Amino acid sequence: MLISVKFNRLIFIRTIALLLISVLYSPVIAQQEPQFTLNMFNHMAVNPGYAGLRDAITVTGIMRQQWIGINDADGDRVSPETFVVSGDAPIRFLRGGVSATIMQDKIGYFKDIYVRLGYAYNRPLGDGELGIGINVGFVNKTLDYGKLKPVDDDPLIKGGSESTMFTDIGLGAFYVQPGGLYLGLSTSQLLQSSRQLGTGAAEFQLRRHYYAAAGYEITWIRNPAYVFIPGVFVKYDGTTAQFDLNARLQYNEKFWGGVTYRFQETAAVMVGMTAKDLSFGYAYDIPLTRIGGAGSHEIMVRYSFKLELEKTKRSFRNTRFL
Repeated sequence: MLISVKFNRLIFIRTIALLLISVLYSPVIAQQEPQFTLNMFNHMAVNPGYAGLRDAITVTGIMRQQWIGINDADGDRVSPETFVVSGDAPIRFLRGGVSATIMQDKIGYFKDIYVRLGYAYNRPLGDGELGIGINVGFVNKTLDYGKLKPVDDDPLIKGGSESTMFTDIGLGAFYVQPGGLYLGLSTSQLLQSSRQLGTGAAEFQLRRHYYAAAGYEITWIRNPAYVFIPGVFVKYDGTTAQFDLNARLQYNEKFWGGVTYRFQETAAVMVGMTAKDLSFGYAYDIPLTRIGGAGSHEIMVRYSFKLELEKTKRSFRNTRFL
């Protein structure tokens, strides 16, 4: 058992080192797909391989308001706002799990709506379980031209809104050990579809995104009620990278608190709790750049439950006993 624990920690340390090397010299700015601080609760939205690994039906919702206080000349809020609801369930006769994600992301006068449906094949691997998944989805992108204020009169930019639809495919693999290590690798917008957004507009192309996540649960030997969970999350779109380091301290599987550092951009504090099948989390981002406004708020709600299907007892009527 001691050898297994040391081996898992070695894997975790090497994974962190590789992720650091891969993104250390990359500039860190926002990408097309939205960002979250509570990434450790948002695996399902970015990695289809996570479906079914929790051995429970799980629905997670996250609401994020980023850079509060940034408005346009008319006083309308133009800072990013994101809502995501993702769910997954194990389906044993399919030897895996199924998933669904709905997400809305608004920034400025753009609004994106994502819908993704996925399947993951699960299989035991060592002391844990590996999920390999795929999802198929659609991205609806809308631009409200009525909010644009051109310097010169432009007949192409007058009122109304334009939208277009993209097809998306994602792939992912996720490995988890109960009470131990987790590792995830995935990619989204694999097709890099391109469409025109509006009459006479230039083509808009989706960028392929890559995600990596890793974490490890360390139980305090003197008091097993305390669990320390360091983690890392990386998002890369081929040009820019977002790199988050986070750490949480969990007490009695009910209460937790932690911090996150997003390189050259944000420091965040996080708190949360679990009450039976419900979990709650909150994060506040403290901006480290001028564009950060008054910071960012993020709220997470999760409902997770298992279906306990009891076998009904069969009864037979015997004419000898009335």
